[in-house]
Amino acid sequence: MKKQKNNSKNQEELELDDDFKDVVKTKKKKKSSSKKENISIKEDEKIKEKEENNQQEPSLEIANIREKMNIDEEIKAIKEKKKGNIEIDTFKEEKKEIKEEKEVNKNDLDIFSMIEDEDTIEIKNDIIENNIKDTNKDEEVNNNFEISNQEIKIPKSKFSIFLLILSLLAIIYYGVYVYLHTDFSNIVLIELVKALAFILVSLLIIMVLFKVNNKKTTPYVFLLTLVLIGYTLFTTSYSLPLNDNNYVLDFVNKDITEVMDWAKKNNLELEILHEFSDTVLKNHVIMQEYNVTTLVNKVKSPFKVTVSDGPNYDKSVTISNLTGFTFDEVMAYIKENNLNNVEIEFMVSDAPRDTVIEQIGSGTLKRNDKIIFKFSYGNEEIEKIPVKDLKNLSEFEATAYLKRYNIPYEVTYEYANIEKGYVIKQSVVDAIVTDKLILTVSKGAEITIPNFLKMSTTEISKWAMQNNINITFEEKYNKDYASGKVIASSKAEGEKVNEGEVITITISKGSMTMPKIENLAEFKLWANENNVKYQEVYEFSNELKGGEIIKTEPQVGSPLSENDTIVITISRGKQITIPNFIGMSKSNIQARCNSINIVCSFNYGEYTDGTARDIALRQSKGSGTVVAEGTNVTITLSSGIHEKVNVPSFTGKTKNQISSSCNEIGIVCNFIYNNDFSNEARDTAIRQDKSGTVYKGDTVTITLSQGPAKTYDNIIIDGSLLTQGNPEQTKNTLKNLLEAKCPGVTFVFSFKAVNNGIGYLNENSQVKVGSNTFVQGKTYQVIINASA
Repeated sequence: MKKQKNNSKNQEELELDDDFKDVVKTKKKKKSSSKKENISIKEDEKIKEKEENNQQEPSLEIANIREKMNIDEEIKAIKEKKKGNIEIDTFKEEKKEIKEEKEVNKNDLDIFSMIEDEDTIEIKNDIIENNIKDTNKDEEVNNNFEISNQEIKIPKSKFSIFLLILSLLAIIYYGVYVYLHTDFSNIVLIELVKALAFILVSLLIIMVLFKVNNKKTTPYVFLLTLVLIGYTLFTTSYSLPLNDNNYVLDFVNKDITEVMDWAKKNNLELEILHEFSDTVLKNHVIMQEYNVTTLVNKVKSPFKVTVSDGPNYDKSVTISNLTGFTFDEVMAYIKENNLNNVEIEFMVSDAPRDTVIEQIGSGTLKRNDKIIFKFSYGNEEIEKIPVKDLKNLSEFEATAYLKRYNIPYEVTYEYANIEKGYVIKQSVVDAIVTDKLILTVSKGAEITIPNFLKMSTTEISKWAMQNNINITFEEKYNKDYASGKVIASSKAEGEKVNEGEVITITISKGSMTMPKIENLAEFKLWANENNVKYQEVYEFSNELKGGEIIKTEPQVGSPLSENDTIVITISRGKQITIPNFIGMSKSNIQARCNSINIVCSFNYGEYTDGTARDIALRQSKGSGTVVAEGTNVTITLSSGIHEKVNVPSFTGKTKNQISSSCNEIGIVCNFIYNNDFSNEARDTAIRQDKSGTVYKGDTVTITLSQGPAKTYDNIIIDGSLLTQGNPEQTKNTLKNLLEAKCPGVTFVFSFKAVNNGIGYLNENSQVKVGSNTFVQGKTYQVIINASA
């Protein structure tokens, strides 16, 4: 290594000699040219020479920098050796060699002494001066290195080493714990990644701190140890959330009994909702409230799940007409659309074998509506085949197969641990049926009623799900049973039931006590549901609004018996005394009503002789009456002061003329028609009930003429209008005709009992078959023959 250093030094010295020789040559050349000029030019030349010398100085500085860099690199190497446990004495010897090499470099500069001229001597002196400065800088570096060397002498902290080892042991313990407590077949990956990341990062920090360990790093090591040990103790004191049993499981498409077991294990109340589903099996989960990323301890009871009730057979679907479809296509269609009331028939026909020749039932139907598909056997003899194994097929599928191949059969039923409606066994398998095949279909398991009185509602629900039994829970107060306990069942213990039956379970609500009721509506609902008698009492209250409950007797929490009557006291609100509003203006009345919190409504009464408009004439509740706040009071206001007008005689004037006059005068004209016809033109006034001076706004009744009576000639009654044997029909026909053709004429219909000619006009009828004449204002009798 020393040889390499000397070689690099010699190379730099050669480079320095070459630079120096170039500088000397340049100066000599410029000096010879300057002698030929005058003294002032020499002085200028010297100035330029100095500037050129200054430009050459960077070459020398480069050499010095290179030399200094070599020294720094060597110092750095010595430090590395020191870290590798190299003795300090060896380092000092190497440092001494560096100083000696510097002195050699200094002496080597004497090569410039061969140059005798003053420029060379000047340059030499500059270079020596620079080397001396560099030597001083090297001594400073050496001094700094000695100081840093003293720091290196600081020994490693034994306490820090102990803490680092303790931290490492904690990490190892944590890793072992994670490994032992993780079910790798049922794992939440993100939680495992978190644990592994914590371990790896902690190990990395320990390695870094161990490498740079000294007394200055002791606080950081101590802090790291506290964090690692604390986290490890905390995590291992509680179950690690690495496995799914600490998270909500995915129950979709799983049996509800699995959810029940899981909820019981995790002390969660379960709320089961029911929905029909075409895709999820009955009693299997359709959806759940919380997903698999939720920790169990974050679940708020009740845990809600929606369970399938299977397909909705009351649902309406559109059934296509499948005439011409094959047997297999129809069976697939039935299954796809969840049709559960289908009948299959086969018959001989010219249509291709196994194709639908007739369908009864199509269009919009319910799934449980009956549909009949008739298939063709073809017109050839049906070949007998060995009957296949039909076990585990549904009764519908099995019988459809037997009909398809014209195999005679008989169905029997018995209990079995096979789903209800599925084939248990058959009398002939894989052979040709010579007589008749006996097909045995499951009635489901024979279910024995357990002792529900010793079961919880959760256990009963689970039992019902497992046995395909429908359970209805009813709640009833019972002082002899604790709340939630089973009181009774509609089926006794030991009784045999079939799948699908409904059992009613009565659950105790415990002893009835007076509940805390927030409002009257809630109280009435509770009382009616529990057949509790009550009496309402109303009182004024300055604290409670009207309708709020003041108190109950007995008080909240008191026991109640079946014969008790609860007295509930209800607030009327604040007590208000109705003021006297008569003579007050509408605006003042409204302001007063608002201030005392009552509701005032207004209407207008008559005109008066001295009371202006919008002044109160009357009030629905008298002054001094005590009412509750919010009570409604109706105020009748004056329409204003009467104004008198003169009503002229309207006799002989037309309706339009009278209406115009009434509007101008300011009275109300009421028109009626005279009962009798007259010679006066229609709508001409015959008389009036008031004339002369009246109050403005009064009503005057005007009687108008109907005009002269009109005669209706040649009204034909055709015999075809009369219905033989049906007098009522004859009456209706004639009535409609006469009223339409003879307005203003009155026709009176009656029946007369006769032995024949029923439904025809009687001979005494004023209305005859043939041509008739009728006059307005007159009355005509229509007599129709009826049976005696």
